[in-house]
Amino acid sequence: MHLVEERTPAEDTADALGDAVVALVRAYRHALRHPVAGTVPVLELALLLGDGEMRLGELAARRGVCQSVVSRQVGELEARGYVVRRPDPADRRAGLVRLTPAGRELLTEAADTRRRWLHDALDPYADDDVRSATRLVRALADELDHRSTLNPTHEKAHEKATS
Repeated sequence: MHLVEERTPAEDTADALGDAVVALVRAYRHALRHPVAGTVPVLELALLLGDGEMRLGELAARRGVCQSVVSRQVGELEARGYVVRRPDPADRRAGLVRLTPAGRELLTEAADTRRRWLHDALDPYADDDVRSATRLVRALADELDHRSTLNPTHEKAHEKATS
């Protein structure tokens, strides 16, 4: 009697890759902690605002979290002088958020820090290896995004987890 299910080499490889991606994301998020921005979610929010002025609901949808979470994070950025809110002229019930010059400076500084950190971390590897890894990670991310849109159950579970 087998109490443990036999695993195929492909399943082991997929699990190992999944574990490696999780470890990479964890290390990347840790390195992204900016002494001024404080938390990664707040910095992620500021990055989204780098695309221009947005409604809170749009920011929440892009982050995959509920609007109250984004509202709290925008409040933190606003208190630090990185964003400003204003009523949406098209719908006075809604608010628009945009970066201030200090917020743009924060993004520039964070991007420069991230770029230096990543460049230094990749320095020991051959350029061809880095390009191959980039193509693989990008393709995998695209495939996982595509699969998540085909599986509405996955999206509902994600919404519950982030609410």
